[in-house]
Amino acid sequence: MIAAFFLKKNSILIVHPIKEFSGSLKSIEEYVKLLKNKYEFIFLTPKGLSSKRLSKFGRVIQVWGLSKFDNSQLGYYKNLRWLLIIREVVFLFPTILAALYIKFKFKKLSIIHFNEITLIPTIYIFKSFFQIPFVLHCRILFKKDNYFGKKIIKFINKNINKVIVIDNDVKDSFPKSFKTEIVRNIFIKENFIKLKKNSEYLNLGYLGSFLKYKGLEDLIKAINNLNKKNYKIRLFLAGNFIRKNFIIEKLNLSNNVSEKILINKNIILLGHLNNLKKFYQKIDILCFPSYLNALGRQVFEAGMYSIPSIVCIKKNSDSFINYRTGLSFKNPGSLKILEKKIIFFYNQRYKIKKMGKEAKKLMIKNYDINKNKIKLDRIYQRLI
Repeated sequence: MIAAFFLKKNSILIVHPIKEFSGSLKSIEEYVKLLKNKYEFIFLTPKGLSSKRLSKFGRVIQVWGLSKFDNSQLGYYKNLRWLLIIREVVFLFPTILAALYIKFKFKKLSIIHFNEITLIPTIYIFKSFFQIPFVLHCRILFKKDNYFGKKIIKFINKNINKVIVIDNDVKDSFPKSFKTEIVRNIFIKENFIKLKKNSEYLNLGYLGSFLKYKGLEDLIKAINNLNKKNYKIRLFLAGNFIRKNFIIEKLNLSNNVSEKILINKNIILLGHLNNLKKFYQKIDILCFPSYLNALGRQVFEAGMYSIPSIVCIKKNSDSFINYRTGLSFKNPGSLKILEKKIIFFYNQRYKIKKMGKEAKKLMIKNYDINKNKIKLDRIYQRLI
């Protein structure tokens, strides 16, 4: 007979879907740091970097994979990429085993917090075993009008006790009648001394997974084009490739950028960094020319360090003001427009400091640590 672990009254299971480092992982880490003295956290996540990082904050249950379904506006499943559904069906089995294990091992869980809306199949499985409050954390723009979107909305309304969104952009991607609460990402900033840089070079930065849909390939092509025109521009890359799978690579279904494109004297690879201040010390501008039509966590984090950004978003955001906290453009994949934005900062270096100050002001206003910590704490308290 398996011995049960009897936990404290206020115990929360956080289910995180991605094994690699990501903005959603960093965000949940920051909240756990602030609330770990009040709650006992347990984590369920695929074995990898995320499980190692989360082990600092509580018990980690590692799993081979968690079943997901991506109905984001990016349109993850296109053409042959629908074959990836096979992987998610296979992952149903370790997900069921994980749910059973947690059910018998942890008798007094108070809440289960799912750290992304892609976990809908996993939530469905857990709902069969647990009758405790479920919290769903939504971080990506949702596709609400297609067949799957409507079905998912119905499922969430029936099975989720509280839906958290990270900003107004994510909130607006759901139906107006859909009840959500905004709890913004928080940023525990470390102080650092800004390094003196070679004034000849404009130092751009990219932070995140090396993925095509995040615009990294476009950014590198734009920099190469400008360097050929004698602009002195460098790119500091912090991050890594998403896990490589032989079959996915052979079928050309991978979203990773080509390794060959990274071989360039003006690209400095920093790898995965636990201490991000090393990255922000080196750059003048953060670049996030993503196809996701959303601002990444790194844009807000850069703002906290007084660093403006170049981003690709289709409409104004409450967390980014064009020509005030950085520069934005609407058409992902447009190299000429991206090049123009880079040239703008190259020719007007004083704008970097000016926009950086404005970015910090806006981040402090929107991403107050105590205010957002209290919001999440109150959600937990109401559900317990």
